[in-house]
Amino acid sequence: MKNEYRKALYEVYVVLEHTNEEIKNRIPEKFIEFIKENMDKSHEFYLKENIRLEKQDLMIEAKQILALIYRDYICSKDEREKLILKEKEKQNKIEEKNEEKYNINFKKNANNKKNGIEEIEDNQENSLVKVEKEKWYKRLINKILKILKINN
Repeated sequence: MKNEYRKALYEVYVVLEHTNEEIKNRIPEKFIEFIKENMDKSHEFYLKENIRLEKQDLMIEAKQILALIYRDYICSKDEREKLILKEKEKQNKIEEKNEEKYNINFKKNANNKKNGIEEIEDNQENSLVKVEKEKWYKRLINKILKILKINN
């Protein structure tokens, strides 16, 4: 695991230590154990008192992990579905921007036909072909024969 993620896990652990027990109990024990086992204990991070979590100096990776914890374990089912929908919309927008920027088609079938790109038949047979290499002595004999034919 990358060092940045180990540091981020430590920051997440510190935040969870300062979290209400009721909220902490919603997070599976295995997940908390994973955080404990993989965090960088030498990383220094302190929560500032009387400052909201959004204003803390957390690493981007720690914020992302906390967002996943919130989405998967803390929020209600309805809110979770809304968050997942928002994520999908964001991802679609990113794909559209990349499609425009790089002129690449990420969407399959329908878009490929619209843009004049023909699809490769799935039933085409792709198999390995054995290429036999000519033996060294046969190559030598063939070269000698070529030389003799030229000189004749």
